[in-house]
Amino acid sequence: MSPRIRPYRPADEAACLEVFRSNLGKFFTAGEEADFTAHLRQNHPYLVLEEGQQIVGCGGYALERDGSASLCWGMVRRDRHGSGLGMRLLLERLNRIIQLPEVRAIRLDTSQHTCGFFEKLGFVTESVTPGGYGPGLDRYDMSLSLDEVARRRIQTAYQEVQP
Repeated sequence: MSPRIRPYRPADEAACLEVFRSNLGKFFTAGEEADFTAHLRQNHPYLVLEEGQQIVGCGGYALERDGSASLCWGMVRRDRHGSGLGMRLLLERLNRIIQLPEVRAIRLDTSQHTCGFFEKLGFVTESVTPGGYGPGLDRYDMSLSLDEVARRRIQTAYQEVQP
């Protein structure tokens, strides 16, 4: 069965927290769990990635007042890293964002462990804060300007990962 992406529902909270906890240590700190839980309870676009009836990933975005969008809390269960599910979830979120012509840029913050993942789609690092998330976990602030070339690149990549 092909993984499917659907909107987050409040009943998904526990499963999303399991995905988060599977990434503790290298990708998130325990202190971030309260922030993640608070985000799940806000009204931003948020999606879950299911295989069968099991949530194996989640991620969302927020529309900002300055004409940009921010990627928020994207993750895949740690034992599913490297399976292509993270790219599929990222491209789903990016594709939804590029449908909004008023959005001129996408921003995100991530760590040294995942910045290369975003660079594959054209994101550039604007700043690095050593230890920005905690000891040994640096914060990378990245952005992607949404010109026509970037929008086409995202659309093409999105179409390539569709089942």
